[in-house]
Amino acid sequence: MRTRLSYAVSLALLLCATPLMAQQLMALDDEIELYSHLDRYERRRYEGLRYLMNDHQKMHYLTIPTRKERDDWVVRFWRLNDPTPATRKNERRIEHKERVAEALEMYPKVEFPYWDHRGETLIRFGKPDIIAEIPANVGFGAQFGHGQTRDIKMPGQVWQYMKLGMVVPFEDINLSGEHIYYLEVRTAYTKRPYEMLVEGYNDALDALTYSSSNVYSLFFAASDELMAFYSHLENNRHFHTADLARVPLPCYFDITAFKGGPGKVRTEVNFEIPARELSYEKGPQGFRTDFEVRVAVYDLNMEEVVSGYDLVDIDLPERPAPDSPWLLPAQFILTLDPGYYRFGLEVRDRRTRKHGAFLASRNIAPMGDTLCVSDIQLASLIEKAGSRTSFLKGPLRVIPHPVHAYRKPDPVRFYFEIYGLDLDDEDFGFWEIEYSVEPKEKRREGPVYKDVGTVMSSRFNASGFGSTQHERLEIDSKELWEGSFRLRVRVMDRRTRKYVETQTSFSILE
Repeated sequence: MRTRLSYAVSLALLLCATPLMAQQLMALDDEIELYSHLDRYERRRYEGLRYLMNDHQKMHYLTIPTRKERDDWVVRFWRLNDPTPATRKNERRIEHKERVAEALEMYPKVEFPYWDHRGETLIRFGKPDIIAEIPANVGFGAQFGHGQTRDIKMPGQVWQYMKLGMVVPFEDINLSGEHIYYLEVRTAYTKRPYEMLVEGYNDALDALTYSSSNVYSLFFAASDELMAFYSHLENNRHFHTADLARVPLPCYFDITAFKGGPGKVRTEVNFEIPARELSYEKGPQGFRTDFEVRVAVYDLNMEEVVSGYDLVDIDLPERPAPDSPWLLPAQFILTLDPGYYRFGLEVRDRRTRKHGAFLASRNIAPMGDTLCVSDIQLASLIEKAGSRTSFLKGPLRVIPHPVHAYRKPDPVRFYFEIYGLDLDDEDFGFWEIEYSVEPKEKRREGPVYKDVGTVMSSRFNASGFGSTQHERLEIDSKELWEGSFRLRVRVMDRRTRKYVETQTSFSILE
């Protein structure tokens, strides 16, 4: 594994609305009134950004009292919506700015928001694959059955988006050049699917001249694609190239904390990637895969604390089958001050377009000089370190298992560290460990679900040199059943009778 730490920029902070905001709807008149108090630069920024916001975010932004706070809000918004949260570049923000500039140039309007519905659609969804021009005063009818016809007399356009599977019809209803959504089409196609068009209607279209040779399928025959537009407008308000180009790469991760230097916390970001999802090339020792993992960490002030990049090379004896359960590990070790952080995480297959981006929050608690215990780290393998150089913890090699799932009869392996033990005159500490396992859900017995308490527990004493101790344990999964379980660990210093507790969760698969 090759590691390089760098300082990059990215972030993600969840933008929350207050309960009062949640009760308010952003009416257009209210929005324009609040918008009028912004300066010229902020107005231009907001005009395009409003299509990416929900009503609560609009209200939140427009009621922030100072320019500085609004600027900070926008920074947080874009970091939350960064498709690559562990890198410096925000592809979505760059493309959004380009779309806004083009909408203002190509589809201007004199009133707020200063472009027509074509500009709005461009900002939301980007450039269409096909634009079909509908001439004015066509004067023909479309037979929808039961003698109903619909005349198209105003000029307009139909935009088609292949990857989104949708078409968007516009109409220049006032012959002013301003195009609005052709909403009437929605009602017509909700009631009359295109299969009911009478024969011969396509011949009428063929007699006309259009910029697209397939305007029939674009405009009149695409009821599903038309409904897709209204669905996107309601549920998925915008798409960018970064959203459509990325092929998702599944990944499991967790964040575990251990005591570092004075006042510091050794924070481990652990990954597991399904081997079947990666690409391979034939190598001298079987099949080789390599993938990138990135981490960026930010504090509450949106300042980058640290970022890292790893290129992981792994050789496997054979190419994983499509149903292979193999999981390939990776790990970052970061030194942080105690505090609340946002983590931007990315994984990328270097040979394909597969890419996974994830956001996580974590409060890193302080670990002082008194008795305390680290997080429990669930592991796929714990062994003596020997000559190994990766996944080391003291004398042990601990390969993390962030998926937290074990298949019977494999044992549940876990690791933790104890700090601040009181020592005797020979610098020996004495402690007691007690752990228990309990189901997180009721267990079904026939048609009945019943509560089940602790299903497994153990207690033992130990001693060792030094105030810091490394503990590895295993639980026999044969006594457990398929489902989710909670693992609790209690450590007591036998000299002071003080104790600390920690817990985690895991699953059992049959």
